Amino acid sequence: MDTSKSKRHSEPLISVQALNACRILVINGKGGSGKTTVSTNLASWFAQRGDTTALLDADPQGSSEYWVRLRSPELPEIYGFKIDSTLRTTMSFQLRAPKSTKWLITDAPPGLSGMALDDMVSNHDLILILVMSSEMDIRASARFIGDLLLTQNMRRKRRPIGVIANRIKQQTNSWGSLQRFLESLRIPYPAKLRDTQNYVKAYAEGKGIINYTQQTHASDNADWKTLIDWIEAQNRERHWMK
Repeated sequence: MDTSKSKRHSEPLISVQALNACRILVINGKGGSGKTTVSTNLASWFAQRGDTTALLDADPQGSSEYWVRLRSPELPEIYGFKIDSTLRTTMSFQLRAPKSTKWLITDAPPGLSGMALDDMVSNHDLILILVMSSEMDIRASARFIGDLLLTQNMRRKRRPIGVIANRIKQQTNSWGSLQRFLESLRIPYPAKLRDTQNYVKAYAEGKGIINYTQQTHASDNADWKTLIDWIEAQNRERHWMK
């Protein structure tokens, strides 16, 4: 198993299946949708406020794992680890994370379907789906969401789903098409993320938008606050239902 855990970390590790954590799956039916951007920014936000946070890189490209390696020791710690290609399931008993982990975020591989998609869903509590505003991406996302809802694990136990509209340029025809699509799903879309170089810079510096206090990042941080509030509401309901 390949892990890229922080050198600073000394807390005992336990199986991810035994964690008392909210497990968030960040997924899309195709590559290039911004999964890593969302995964790393979620991890940054939770870590910044002091929550023990683990980031699982399940994408063979390894972009989230690489981002963790870029992080400065001065930033709040994020426990990063990666799925070994020889492991059959994402939540194998071999995977370990800090015992106090409150948030486990999985950057899923692209193009999952069938049993692989069902397996990925099985041990997560909340699912975030990335959608961009091109007509091609909207069609692909519609097919993917349909496949997701038909998986055995989703039919057995429906997990909350949130759609994130990514790289949005408002006041365009494509944004209008995306809005109509999202509304037709009757699935919440708790956040829309701007198409901005702020995310490119943050990734290159091993940071999230929350790590910047400049006014140039205020609008983006407001978008993330909306998403975080929605995630926390789902997590509270999850605990209430137990």
